[in-house]
Amino acid sequence: MLTAEKIKAYAQSLSVPACGVCSAKRDEQLAERLYKQRARYPLCGFEEADIEKRVNPKCLLPSAQSVFVCIFPYYVGEAQPENLARFASVRDYHRIARQYLALIADFIGRHEPHLEYKILCDTSPLADRQLAYRAGLGFWGKNHMLIHPRFGSYFCIGSLLLNIPLLPDRPIGQQCSGCDACIRACPGGALTNDFGFDCEKCISYITQKKEITDGQTQLLRKQCSVYGCDVCQKVCPHNQNVPDTPIREFYTDMLPKLDGHALAAMSGRAFKRAYESYAFSWCSKTTLLKNFPEDMKDGDIITGRQL
Repeated sequence: MLTAEKIKAYAQSLSVPACGVCSAKRDEQLAERLYKQRARYPLCGFEEADIEKRVNPKCLLPSAQSVFVCIFPYYVGEAQPENLARFASVRDYHRIARQYLALIADFIGRHEPHLEYKILCDTSPLADRQLAYRAGLGFWGKNHMLIHPRFGSYFCIGSLLLNIPLLPDRPIGQQCSGCDACIRACPGGALTNDFGFDCEKCISYITQKKEITDGQTQLLRKQCSVYGCDVCQKVCPHNQNVPDTPIREFYTDMLPKLDGHALAAMSGRAFKRAYESYAFSWCSKTTLLKNFPEDMKDGDIITGRQL
């Protein structure tokens, strides 16, 4: 019989450093938290509005019995991105995680001929961080990041919804140190001491929005990132001295920054071709150009761009 431990051992043989399992039952705790969050703050534009789809894996796979969750660290210590968040400066984590998850699914399928599964990585309605939390892969920080005891919060999450039963792991007992460094450092003031989070004040969210308010524009002018934001992660004590990623794909074709002048001179198609292997390529170049300093918006450099 295929066990969770055998699947974890296989995943680790692929250099996936940490895996866990949670059940595919409806997450009552998450549902309650989402209702409270939405009563207090606006809904994130990238979040599924239907709470049931957020908390119930069976909405995606009716036969689901368990969820196999993996983390994919992307921290490369010697690389210091200049105007991109770390996750955006490495090759697209969606593609990399899915490749590994497909290999793990193939391994499971060789032992379970009637396997049904779905690969999840960031784009499904389900809450990836909550799945990882339930699978024992981290604890919640006040910056709303999930923190792994070894790899900090510099990781992405990928999961397999499975129609086979696996012994679930338990959430770990460790907690956020409560230093409030992330709250004090957040450029937009998006975080609160009681784990509150206002996405409309989050720089990472604002950089990805197509249209923003005047107030959000002013927030962008106070920092240098043009896609994503790492401030709350940089100051977190749990992210100090984390090891470099064992995922070899994150070491190739690293991109330290986006050049606004070069970006403005590109056509939309040229932009997609140039950056298709990075996570930010789903955005239009116009969305990214709005995040550059004000002087990038003057003259013919941008107003004469090709779309």
